[in-house]
Amino acid sequence: MIARLLFLIMLLPITATAGGGIVEAGYGPDVDVYPHRIMGDIYEKQVLRVVDADGVSHSLTLRDNVFEDISPRVADMDGDGLGDVVVVETSVILGASLAIYSLGPDGLFKLAATPYIGRSSRWLAPAGIADFDGDGQNDVAYVETPHLGKVLRFWTMQRGKLVQIAAASGLTNHRIGQEVITSGVRDCAGAVEVVMATGDWRFIVATKFEEGGLEFSDLGQYSAQAMANALVCG
Repeated sequence: MIARLLFLIMLLPITATAGGGIVEAGYGPDVDVYPHRIMGDIYEKQVLRVVDADGVSHSLTLRDNVFEDISPRVADMDGDGLGDVVVVETSVILGASLAIYSLGPDGLFKLAATPYIGRSSRWLAPAGIADFDGDGQNDVAYVETPHLGKVLRFWTMQRGKLVQIAAASGLTNHRIGQEVITSGVRDCAGAVEVVMATGDWRFIVATKFEEGGLEFSDLGQYSAQAMANALVCG
């Protein structure tokens, strides 16, 4: 069974597999207003463009914030059966947050967002989108400050807001200057896991929900090939 490679080497806009709502998303041109440059030569953006299920294009332009991201991700995040967009949206003063945009009668709008990290030049790296806790609704995982704090956080939509449902320290999915995010989701025999590296990049770890908490599996020493292999169910 081939694992779902959601976030390993994301270089192109993602197209949703289910109809309804947003089905395709991408960013507009580069801007140079926030010289963090944590992803090497990948510049920040201020325009989000989407296509809906009817083939109609919509766009939104940020005024003060930026999209500090590799690519937007299309997924149904609120359980209504319609595609939303998950992005990294950064305040030049307060750092990164994870935001969800959706389509309404007036076009794109921010459905929900996590709090900003709290200071400039602090970033988060999305790790995967899946129903991690088994409640039938998608959740999102990211690593907050993957070069410093290295905290894996899981969030889900509840009553119109993003709520944290679990967290663990000592994990990462990005090195400074890399233009890829090194993590992914695999679903092996019904066990949905997010796979990434330990904070020192020595080992690969799979994390899953188990009996209300998180369970960790050591998948061996880290290498790029070993990571690719780990995302394939054996």
